[in-house]
Amino acid sequence: MMLSALNIRKVFISLLFAALLVIAVYAASFLPTADWFDTFDPAARGVFSGQSPYDHISFANPPWAVIPLLPIVLLPPFYAHGLMFVVCFLLLGLIAYRLNASPITIVVFFLSPTTIGMLLGNNIDPIVVSGMLLPPMLGLLFLVMKPQIGFGVVLYYFISLWKDHGAWKVVRELGPLCIAWILSMLLFPAWIDRMLFHGPQFAWNSSSFPYLIPLGLFFLWLAFRHRNPFFALASSLFFAPYHTFYSYVGLQIGLMHPDVEKYVRRDVLQLFLTILFWVVKYIFKL
Repeated sequence: MMLSALNIRKVFISLLFAALLVIAVYAASFLPTADWFDTFDPAARGVFSGQSPYDHISFANPPWAVIPLLPIVLLPPFYAHGLMFVVCFLLLGLIAYRLNASPITIVVFFLSPTTIGMLLGNNIDPIVVSGMLLPPMLGLLFLVMKPQIGFGVVLYYFISLWKDHGAWKVVRELGPLCIAWILSMLLFPAWIDRMLFHGPQFAWNSSSFPYLIPLGLFFLWLAFRHRNPFFALASSLFFAPYHTFYSYVGLQIGLMHPDVEKYVRRDVLQLFLTILFWVVKYIFKL
């Protein structure tokens, strides 16, 4: 049976997209990276050899953080690095699209030094913040892959669910997270030590804690006022004693939600943040 013109077009578009994806992965494989080869690739790749992620000294995330990386490390390390870059780029684009951000807002966001640094570092922040697009029961598991990014959202859901629906709803929605946390502490005791070791003493720590806690409380107040967890996401870093400079991507995404328009235009705010972060990066040589 002959293919219709519409089916031929769909096949052509699919093949074109696949070809562009392959080219993008290949090209991205040549980009410099900071975290992928030292941390995430060996931690995830070692699982296939029966190793613990914590056999690699630089891995300090919860053990389930390697799960989304397992399909990526099926490729050789060089190309896995390129695929990780493309996946992170597409995830950030998807989040911005789901938030109905304007093209200008998206372009400005991707020109931010935090976004550029995070993509080049091949860190898992885009995977973490993608939890904002999922139901809380699953999304919180993604967000606490980096507690410094997900803390505010966990606190928001805990208080909101308890206030609106009672203790049972809290147990239902946050139960999987608590179970995963407890089992991880029992099965991987090195995780807690490792997480505490990755603290304020590191040279690349860019935390403003405790000086900007009031700003974090302000964003939390906005989250409860508008019943919007994205404001809670924006609050998280201000309560964290440790995070890297590019983790401010979480702040920028939190302030990309349409509710921000009730106070300021999103494109203007993202432009301000991008300029601010470039100035901070230049002054403090981050």
